[in-house]
Amino acid sequence: MKPDGVSIIICCYNAARRITPVLEALQCQQFSDSKPLWEVIVVDNASSDDTSKVAAEVWQKNPVTLFKVVKEPEPGLMFARKCGLNEAAFEIVSFIDDDNYVERYWVEKLVEVFSSDETIGACGGSSNAVFEKEAPEWFAEFENNFAVGKQMDKSGFIDEYKGFLWGAGLSFRKSLWIELQQRGFQNLTVGRQGKNISAGEDSELCYAFRLLGYKLFYRDDLTLQHFMPQARMQFSYLLQMAAGFGKSYARLNCYRVLLYPGFVLKPWWYEWGASIKKQFQLSLHSFFISDKQKKRGIAFRKAYNKGYAKQVWEDKSARDKNLKLIKTIFGKQP
Repeated sequence: MKPDGVSIIICCYNAARRITPVLEALQCQQFSDSKPLWEVIVVDNASSDDTSKVAAEVWQKNPVTLFKVVKEPEPGLMFARKCGLNEAAFEIVSFIDDDNYVERYWVEKLVEVFSSDETIGACGGSSNAVFEKEAPEWFAEFENNFAVGKQMDKSGFIDEYKGFLWGAGLSFRKSLWIELQQRGFQNLTVGRQGKNISAGEDSELCYAFRLLGYKLFYRDDLTLQHFMPQARMQFSYLLQMAAGFGKSYARLNCYRVLLYPGFVLKPWWYEWGASIKKQFQLSLHSFFISDKQKKRGIAFRKAYNKGYAKQVWEDKSARDKNLKLIKTIFGKQP
């Protein structure tokens, strides 16, 4: 592993029709000073289309740097990321989604950020939406849930209140990942699995880096465009995402016990009951209002609580074991 370069990792699932502009954006990288070493790795995550073939053909037309396509047969975004990390040759790794078009100075700015402070463990930026068709009327209300917009008002360290960075464009030091593996780190979340909408793997990595003693940094002028296909611009899809967020939040409570002094993980039956009660209260509240925007917000929170309750129920016998594992990995008293 070389410390003076950047590995761009693109995890793909059936991305044959999306991957071309993603790679073309990377082929347009520019450098104002000395050009760092960098590479592009496409991870084909159990695709059933021609993702690998199309990616190789696109890059061959303009091979500006090192490039490879690898296959990960186990469905799941985190499995694909592990595969890409195993292949990465350089210290800085940057995860680009298969619908992200990065700016021309993406690689150069990453080198600047990680060279500026050795305590920075991970970095992220801002993004703008590119719609296949027109944006739905509700999109601006929920754009952050699609990793669109700004993660903070200005560049700086992510505070404890927010606590994590988006997965789209998430970049970090590979040496931290290696340390996590040496400690026996095991993900509690796996991310998307094919068409199954789940979440949390990005937050989990950020929490893990923080527990290793590193900081998260947001650079406002580190930008990418995030393609929004029409199929995802349905409110029903957003509600599926909300349920996934709720499920991951329940899983990641084990990390919050270690990260936030005073955070108390209540008995599973209390957490489950409180979430069921919240769903009932939201349904009742929605019945008495007519404002469309408020009703959408209530529907989102209801779906979130439904996902949270479901995960708490599913993990009722495993939660204590997960908490003990996290404490052991990060050297806390079990």
